[in-house]
Amino acid sequence: MKMTTLTSAVITALISSPAWAEQQNNKKKVEQDDVEMIVVKGQATSGLDRLITDEELAKIQANDLADIFRSDTSINVGGSVGMSQKIYLRNVGEDMLHISIDGAEIAEAVFHHAGRLTVEPEILKQVEIEAGTGSAAVGPGALGGSVQLTTKNAIDMLKDSDANFGGLLKAAHFSNGDGNKLSLTAYAADDTRKYSAIVSLSKSDIGNLEDGDGNELVGTGSEKALGYIKGVAYLTDEQYVSVSYENLEEEGDILYKPELIPSNKNWLSPTKGTRESLIVNYGYDAIDSDAIDFRVTAYQTELEQTRFYGESPVYGEVVSKGINIKNKSQFDSLYLVYGLNYRTDESSLEETPTKEEGSVIGIFAQGVVNIADVVTLSTGARFDDYELTDWTGQKITDSGVSPNFSASVEVTEGLSLSAGYASAIRGPKVKDSYKVGYYTNDPDLKAETATNLEFGVDYQGENFEIGVGRYQSKIKDPIGNMAPWGKLAENLDHDLETEGYYLQVDFNIADFYAHIDLNHATSEFNGDTATRYFHSSTATSMGDNYLLDLSYEINQNIRLGWVTQYVEAMDPFEVLVDEGGDWEETLSVYKQGYTLHDFYASWQIVDSLKANLAVKNLFDKTYLSQGSVEDLTHNPGYEIISGQNSAGRDIRLTLAYSF
Repeated sequence: MKMTTLTSAVITALISSPAWAEQQNNKKKVEQDDVEMIVVKGQATSGLDRLITDEELAKIQANDLADIFRSDTSINVGGSVGMSQKIYLRNVGEDMLHISIDGAEIAEAVFHHAGRLTVEPEILKQVEIEAGTGSAAVGPGALGGSVQLTTKNAIDMLKDSDANFGGLLKAAHFSNGDGNKLSLTAYAADDTRKYSAIVSLSKSDIGNLEDGDGNELVGTGSEKALGYIKGVAYLTDEQYVSVSYENLEEEGDILYKPELIPSNKNWLSPTKGTRESLIVNYGYDAIDSDAIDFRVTAYQTELEQTRFYGESPVYGEVVSKGINIKNKSQFDSLYLVYGLNYRTDESSLEETPTKEEGSVIGIFAQGVVNIADVVTLSTGARFDDYELTDWTGQKITDSGVSPNFSASVEVTEGLSLSAGYASAIRGPKVKDSYKVGYYTNDPDLKAETATNLEFGVDYQGENFEIGVGRYQSKIKDPIGNMAPWGKLAENLDHDLETEGYYLQVDFNIADFYAHIDLNHATSEFNGDTATRYFHSSTATSMGDNYLLDLSYEINQNIRLGWVTQYVEAMDPFEVLVDEGGDWEETLSVYKQGYTLHDFYASWQIVDSLKANLAVKNLFDKTYLSQGSVEDLTHNPGYEIISGQNSAGRDIRLTLAYSF
């Protein structure tokens, strides 16, 4: 889409990451891979809240989900091995989030003791985050927000070059786990940049990690292999088509339930996980009309896992197919996005053998209007219709409308106030593969509904920006089990209620940059604090999360940085388990706090050679991430229930040679 005055203004007003601060003076034409989320001025408005760029990922040499979201205190990722990592956004779990890669939705995990999303950071261009229920345009089921990942294309790699082809060879070493990683990326385009292609291959082999005390973290070693290709062709000045294929594999001797500590009920299992996706995009952007910027995305994503239960392999698969159609229109000060989403899911377990099939179709519209450069209004709605046929043959349907409205007012120059209300629904959907054939659904199962109310204040000075806000969300009729071992999916009696506040400060003067990030959130079911073990991928809780990111550019070739994160301990609390059931009991829970320090440096040795050094957990802290399963081992009968400690110090060195 062409960069309109309104779009340019709101993007510049919103995004405050250091990478953006460095780039915002370089005006660039918006191509199909630029920011997909709607961008609206104001902390509390419906749309993009945070943009993570590839520059940010490179400086810390990101290798997993925890690394990707390290600098955002609203996101909590726990788990010491990639397969165990789950995303929690403002304490709301990945089951309640809309997650996509290049528009292809990742609808369901294969195994409930493992995470839903696997990705190789090496190929990521950017990550867009909308915290809390918000814009109607992000897609269906965004009860707690949305995470959209975008991969690189050849033009991204050639943007600072006059050449028509090039390559990037990277070699990395990780001290913790004595791991190595190699990647090769090649890219090319014609003189006019109408035709381009990129191919990326990578392989890593990392052994079992150690915590800060030198204890081996059993089952955390794995091998990963990636194959990725994307081609883009501009058929005319107005039309383009792109095709991408990705295959990501991870395998190793991993614990059967990778989110828990090893025990006589949680043994090492030869495990292999694969994510394979094929994505086709078509776009038509009319040169002589701001009313037509039309895009279609068709995709198929397959998630597979094989692990051994005793002597027998257990194979599960989730296949999602979908199409997204949308158009963007600009009418003076009014910006509109509207379209349709359709997705089908099939979850199957070879052992049973059974399967579940689900679908969702939705239509949406979201508009942004700017009034005299003082008031910005955003409003929209979506209608979603869900259908599920579970493995017993039971058919469950539900549908609903989800409206949203937000406004931002510039009170004085640089100071703006914003407020927003948003809602979303998510109907019954397929279960993860390892539940198919064993877990059943309540025949009266109905859609979950979410609301989010948010207020924010922004101030932009000459060299700094401050954003502060407060939010309150509620998810009614959440679908889950009455106890962690329950096998009936039903609408729980109690709502998931979350409230919190956040503070973000960015300061940039000369060659020095500082970022301060704070998030406070409490999440409860009927007064009981949410926990990962009892509420799995629905919700968890975390103490106040503070982050300080400092960086200094010594010269154009050398940059140094330091990141400190402080996670406050949570006071001991009690959780009621299996309320009203045969196994009702009360357990005590405590989450220990911790402080972590990371150091990073980059050195452009010559034009074609760059070195990156990162030291994660510099002081070798031993800790259990508050995003992991809680330590319940002090409760009788729960001696084997705890997540594993996170990794201790990890020195990472990467050499990158471009040609």
